[in-house]
Amino acid sequence: MEHESNTLGTEAAVAAKAATAPAPSATTRSYRTTCKIGACEPFCGIEVDVVDGRMSQVRPDPAHPLTQGYACLKGMRVADYQNDPDRLTHPQKRGKDGWEEVSWDEATADIGRRLAELRDRYGPRSIATYWGNASDSAAITLANSFCHSFGSPNSFNVLSLEYTDRGAVAERMLGNENYILQPDAEQSSFALLLGTNPLVTQGMTLLQRRAHMARCLKGIQARNGKVVVVDPRRTETAMIASEHIAIRPGTYLFLLMAMLRMIIDAGAYDARFVASYASGFDRLSAAVATVDLAAAAELCGLRLPDIEKLAQEFAEADSAFATTRVGVQTSRNTTLTEWAVQALNAITGNVDRRGGVYFNPGVVDVPALIKRFSKRRNPAASRIGGYPQIFGGPPAPVFADDVLSDDPDRIRALIVVAGNPVITFPDTARVEQALRRLDLLVCIDLYRSDTGAFAHYNLPAKTAFEKSSFHFLTSTFEPYPHAEWKAQIVESAPQVRSEWDIFKGLAKAAKVPFLNDPLLDRVMRIYEACGGNFKEDVLYRFVLLGKSSPRRLARKPGGLKFGDIEWGKFVASGLATADKRINLAPQDFVEELHRCLESPPGPTSEFPMLLISGARRAAGYNSWTHNIPALMEKMKGNWAELSPADARRLGLELPARVRLSTDVGSVEVEARASDDIREGVVSLHQFWGHNYDSSTRTSRSHPGVNVNFLHGSKDLDTFTGMPVYNARPCRIEAAD
Repeated sequence: MEHESNTLGTEAAVAAKAATAPAPSATTRSYRTTCKIGACEPFCGIEVDVVDGRMSQVRPDPAHPLTQGYACLKGMRVADYQNDPDRLTHPQKRGKDGWEEVSWDEATADIGRRLAELRDRYGPRSIATYWGNASDSAAITLANSFCHSFGSPNSFNVLSLEYTDRGAVAERMLGNENYILQPDAEQSSFALLLGTNPLVTQGMTLLQRRAHMARCLKGIQARNGKVVVVDPRRTETAMIASEHIAIRPGTYLFLLMAMLRMIIDAGAYDARFVASYASGFDRLSAAVATVDLAAAAELCGLRLPDIEKLAQEFAEADSAFATTRVGVQTSRNTTLTEWAVQALNAITGNVDRRGGVYFNPGVVDVPALIKRFSKRRNPAASRIGGYPQIFGGPPAPVFADDVLSDDPDRIRALIVVAGNPVITFPDTARVEQALRRLDLLVCIDLYRSDTGAFAHYNLPAKTAFEKSSFHFLTSTFEPYPHAEWKAQIVESAPQVRSEWDIFKGLAKAAKVPFLNDPLLDRVMRIYEACGGNFKEDVLYRFVLLGKSSPRRLARKPGGLKFGDIEWGKFVASGLATADKRINLAPQDFVEELHRCLESPPGPTSEFPMLLISGARRAAGYNSWTHNIPALMEKMKGNWAELSPADARRLGLELPARVRLSTDVGSVEVEARASDDIREGVVSLHQFWGHNYDSSTRTSRSHPGVNVNFLHGSKDLDTFTGMPVYNARPCRIEAAD
């Protein structure tokens, strides 16, 4: 295992000073703003020097109220991506002889015309959009509403690759898919971290704004509490934890169900909380009573007394929380596992409790806002698999099967915003085929990405530093009600546009209502016919109405606090279930649990090991940072890791080139031995395989191997359609 510090230590401090010092005659202005590396969770406060209009030095902001002087290696390199010479600076069109620069008028008119023709000829389902992890709130809103303005339900998004299980659980247990609970690590006395490595990812749930994760976890231990990491890898977080439990991949559900049964059988649950705020306790008790404890322990590869000890300690803690991340969320039975996590938090009275998990209502009422913007949304389930829309769209893993089908309603056009499907979607071989088959592929990005190599058009987008914005959709992930304005600090190249202006032009060209709102569209057209410029500030003023204003927020770098968490209010009056109680045992979850107990996951005789690919590295954030030379120098591609014992058993002298195979495909990759990984497990990092005609020269210099050639799109999660990137049976052998 490669160990990379993710804190601003000596190495990062040197990097922070690495930018060229301004010349004495240069004009230098300093700004307080926030970092933007993909959708990295804490949005750390940074200070940026702009020299003659160009970003120069970057430093952590010690005065930021939330991140308080923290920044990671990636954050110190935001100037490198802002100033990257590989960025797109003009619209590109695929021509007979390669890429051609075209005008915005030509690109917009042609794309709009072709979209309208496809809809008219094949129907609204022929149009699809996808937004990736680098999208801000405006881009997300624009991509979704543009898709639905055609009447299409195919508004795909990156959350369906690793997060929609939480939406499915929140909808059933709490009454709204946007009621995502976050841990109160600062006040907890017991942390159970399942398949998550917050010292590297800087958060324990998606976009939870906690920069000082090491301080949070060490604070629990300093209060005589305990931090337990359950993961097949001895991660950076496991190294500082009180205890590391090396579970067999894909079996978290069975561990949690065993813990629930033990707590209920022992009467160690919080009876007062359950009676006051929950329903379905008897159904939950009956469901977990069918769990064979000895069999569950054997399946997890753990000792039964160790599970009993963990259950007892969790139940007896003054306050506790259990939480997951991609190690669980991209594994087998992910939705049921997330249900078990929240049921464990609930029956021990740790929901809406200091030190447990809680819902921050935020400055912006995100559930109400989403309802407002989705009034004209086509709510249809996915055509392939019949999966429901969660967080604004159907699951991305069905995209390739839809495009490659013979159905006349298949997807024929795709607009990609700040995403890279050919690197991130499962079953890469089929994704490549699907992208080639599209009648129209348009990528809106900073670069011509790996996916952009397949596109008909690549449209250059502004960075977060080239436009003003308010990331309102993350309001509920702040630690308390807090709002922060991100001001523009540099100008973009003349032919680079914001997503707002790009979609505004495309909506006009395709003759669909902008933001899927006919009234707003008419107002915009009249306003601009009179010489005005309908800017995205309109959106932000609407979102902040009654709370604040962009102008007020802009005057306060670091943001404004709008109150504190009112403990107990959410469970007392905020739940949206029919009976206003936490539903501990949704009927469809209980029914699916019985099926899972009868057919547990595991390796096979043909594929005797288990592949995991959710591990994160401190110097990387998906494919987003792979074109930054200083970060690529630390990573230089990816490789497989397995235990020395497995290497000896397989007759492999490591490091060596190996062939890694699953029932989906095979790849050849370097393998290395690691003492930090459980026997029977192979780890291979995702988000590599930069072998396409992209503009990102640095990422192509160390392309790595795309592990998603090994992951399929057939065995998707029952409730969400999420893919399995972890615990896939595999075989490893020496390459020819």
